[in-house]
Amino acid sequence: MKYCYNCNRVTIGEPLFCNFCGRSYDIKLCPRLHVNPRNAEACSHCGSRELSVPQPKVPFWATILLFLMTLVPGLLLAVFSMAAIVFFLQYLLHKPDTVLALVILQILLGTLWWGWSQIPLYFREAIHKMLKRRRDGEKT
Repeated sequence: MKYCYNCNRVTIGEPLFCNFCGRSYDIKLCPRLHVNPRNAEACSHCGSRELSVPQPKVPFWATILLFLMTLVPGLLLAVFSMAAIVFFLQYLLHKPDTVLALVILQILLGTLWWGWSQIPLYFREAIHKMLKRRRDGEKT
């Protein structure tokens, strides 16, 4: 599965180009689908000068930030969830009258898990808007 920073959509599988906008992913393709580097002017296999347009280049810092924004909160949330489960079981066995507070805690954890799953989507949309502004600024 690959994310296109040009049209802000995901293509399933290991595609060479986006199924929605037709841009290639960090490569240039000739009409015979030979893979060429992003900065190629002609195909290295057949010599064709008709190469695809790759999606906008994503800054390296954005890739690292996306990785950290998905990994670190997820790990913290997993540790907190494990502790909450142990806490829940311990209190359920010894003090059953606190079940309502523990259920509210579990609902809060579920909401945090949902929020964590939305971080990559939000961040990708922000990068898409930034690249679109940069591209529109270069055209004028």
